[in-house]
Amino acid sequence: MNFEKYTQFTLQDFLADDDFIQWAIKPTEENIAFWNAFLVAHPHKEDMVQKAADTIKQYRQQDIFSNESRKNLLWQRIESSIATQPVITSHRRVVGLTAFMRVAAAVIIIGGLSFWMISRNASPEQYSFATAFGEVKTITLPDQSQVTLNGNSSITYSGSWKKNAAREVWIKGEGYFNVTHLNNDSMHIKPAERFIVHCGDLNIEVLGTTFNVKARHGKTNVALITGKIKIDYATAAVENKTIVMAPGDYVEYKASKLVAAKKLPKPAQVSTWTVNEITFTDATLKEIAETLQDNYGYTVSVKEDSLLRLKIEGDISVNNITDLLDVLTTSLNITIQQSAGKHITISK
Repeated sequence: MNFEKYTQFTLQDFLADDDFIQWAIKPTEENIAFWNAFLVAHPHKEDMVQKAADTIKQYRQQDIFSNESRKNLLWQRIESSIATQPVITSHRRVVGLTAFMRVAAAVIIIGGLSFWMISRNASPEQYSFATAFGEVKTITLPDQSQVTLNGNSSITYSGSWKKNAAREVWIKGEGYFNVTHLNNDSMHIKPAERFIVHCGDLNIEVLGTTFNVKARHGKTNVALITGKIKIDYATAAVENKTIVMAPGDYVEYKASKLVAAKKLPKPAQVSTWTVNEITFTDATLKEIAETLQDNYGYTVSVKEDSLLRLKIEGDISVNNITDLLDVLTTSLNITIQQSAGKHITISK
């Protein structure tokens, strides 16, 4: 797709375009990037694009329109809505609409009489993105905030964030957030200025900041890079549940309890995975093995449990798994055997 095709589009043109319909009802990382870039280059088209997309979402009957006959199902549903509306400008019935007239009539009726009612009652579309083992992916949210997902992670969010409601994201695994700041008065925060990340048994509330969150093995840890965030337990039964974090703070929760809180000497280091660096600080072999399994899909067998408590003091920074295994072998004086199928065996 290219921008030139859409620069002269009218509302009717957008409603009749297969590629546009596919983006409206089943967004992918590729077409989201295309339309975000298009709106940046042509901001005067934003209202028209949004109205066309909302119209299609309200009346869609299937996920993808790949040919004319399937696309006509959309118009049939729109026409059935039109048939229930009173005709204001004429007492004559409209029969046998052409393709252009069908689109125009639908837009007029929806925009003038019933669209606001349908939009108010419609349930919001839920979008989900996930990464494979070893994959790092960045997703742009509706407010232009960005989330970078580590391997074997996922997020879910509503496709249409309302102006009078908080922005909410649900995450599993590990993600690095760069949140768009909307609030100018921290003493008076409007509902839509709140950004909430639901992660395990925690809710993380943000105004505009960068932070890393990871939820695996029944534990959730949060590291704040810049800005300010507030953490609440998702269950109201927990007392003294709120913590406000400042840049450099790190907290870890398990079973609805705060089990660790400290100041990070190098806060930015927690997000080096977003640029495909593998880093650890004072890490035990158990922590490193969990990372290999969680983020990269390895299975790790350790011959003796005592080996898991071995620790490498200081920092590790490598660019691939092979280099990491070499560091472990040399530093901990252990034997590592790697077989086909991403299986690792560790022994003395």
